[in-house]
Amino acid sequence: MQGILLVVSGLGWLLDLLLFVLDLNYWLVSSLVSFLLWTLYFLLNLPGSITFGVARCWENALVSAARLGEVSGNLAVGWVHAVGDGLRGLLSGLDALQLLWNLTCHLLLRSKEMMQRGLLSIALCGQNLHRQLCEALGIAGGLVAYIVNSLVNVSLIGVQNVLSAALGLWLTAVNVVVVGKELMVALLSQISSTAVAGVILFWTPFQLAVDLLVSCGTGVGVILFRHLYEVLLLLFLIWVTRAMFRPSPALRSFQERLRRCGHVVQILVHNLLSAEVWRRAAAWCLQLVRMYRAAWDRDQNRARTRAQDMPVGAARAQGAAGTARAHNPQPPVRVQPAAALNVPPERSRRAPPPPCASTSHETEPAAGDPWKLLKQQEESKKCVICQDENKTVLLLPCRHLCLCSQCTEILLQQPILQRNCPLCRKMILQTLTVYM
Repeated sequence: MQGILLVVSGLGWLLDLLLFVLDLNYWLVSSLVSFLLWTLYFLLNLPGSITFGVARCWENALVSAARLGEVSGNLAVGWVHAVGDGLRGLLSGLDALQLLWNLTCHLLLRSKEMMQRGLLSIALCGQNLHRQLCEALGIAGGLVAYIVNSLVNVSLIGVQNVLSAALGLWLTAVNVVVVGKELMVALLSQISSTAVAGVILFWTPFQLAVDLLVSCGTGVGVILFRHLYEVLLLLFLIWVTRAMFRPSPALRSFQERLRRCGHVVQILVHNLLSAEVWRRAAAWCLQLVRMYRAAWDRDQNRARTRAQDMPVGAARAQGAAGTARAHNPQPPVRVQPAAALNVPPERSRRAPPPPCASTSHETEPAAGDPWKLLKQQEESKKCVICQDENKTVLLLPCRHLCLCSQCTEILLQQPILQRNCPLCRKMILQTLTVYM
């Protein structure tokens, strides 16, 4: 039954996966088709929009050039008319001056003739003189009237030319202002139309992008809400597959950093293992082992020596003890352990054995044996800790010559509260090297 349920659940999961793939395929195909359609529509409308914009720009440029040409022509024509009127007035003034000169010359000639004739005909005819005088006065009045008329005409023509020039300048300035206003209006209209065309042109792809984002968000939201676990599992499988077959630069750099860190750790471990500190520690441990072994050998040798010397010394001690008890009986002395005397075990082990009553009797046969005396002298020269090297260091302030240089160095490396003499347990303040 469980197998059937597993098969049914597996088929349901496969069906859901197939539906998800079909939905995803439909969404992708529809999105791609809509994107292609919008792109094609944009590409088809792009030449027309560009052509329309270029045509409007060209029309505006032509209108602006025509306006500028018209204004320039009007200004040039106004200046030409003003210059012509001025020259015309100057020419009329010159004609008046020429006429005045001619009249003056004629008057002078006629005056000369009249004087010549008058002198001859004064006496002859007073009527002719009167007539000539009237003619001269008429000619002079006509000449004065002509001169006044010419001056009035020149003044009027000059005023007219000045007023026409001012009017031309005013019309030119007004035309420039009007043309500038028209150009500004045309430019603003062109810019607004171009902006509207650009907005219309670029709104289509923006709307397409917005629709695409909305459809993508809707599809992703539907997929995540309906098939969250399947999507997460699929993404995890895709990520694992991609990381296995195509590792990213970040993953490669992470692997390279891990490899470098491992190499650095190996180098550090190698340096730590090959450092001088470990060598010194190993030498110190070896020295301690040698010291403890020497102490153990020394204790064994002492025990063996006591066992060998026990029969003679015990008999003599028992005889001396019996004699002493007979003469002066004393209560038995109870030997206290090292813990009761507050003596550490190392001190109780390293300290020399207490003197007993048999030493005086043991020295007597030892005095007769030179080999034992020599052996005792050699042992007294050895370090009390390692029993290998000779005593070369004097401890102060207790003045005990009992250690070698290596044991002293190891002892001085201990904490300051543990730097004690091995014989008297006093604190070591200073050491002196003794050469024997």
